[in-house]
Amino acid sequence: MLRDPLVATAIRGRELHLGAVIGVARLTGCHPDQGPEKCTSPWAQRGGHHLVFADVQELALPVPATGALPAWKPKPHLLTHVFQQLPDFRP
Repeated sequence: MLRDPLVATAIRGRELHLGAVIGVARLTGCHPDQGPEKCTSPWAQRGGHHLVFADVQELALPVPATGALPAWKPKPHLLTHVFQQLPDFRP
């Protein structure tokens, strides 16, 4: 089966950046999946845990970063570059 190579790099006309920080958010909660009647997001992974975010802010310019799965702690120099774009953000 052939796949359209643009699917992996753009959604709704927006370029997807790989290997970069594209925004920041506060993690406010986590809960196990409660089925489609309670977890209505189309991105909800069934049978997994769902992270709840607040204060989501997109960066104007992606900041190159090499992360990892699972969640990882960013180094101070990376945070400096990210927060330069968000002068009013308070961690």
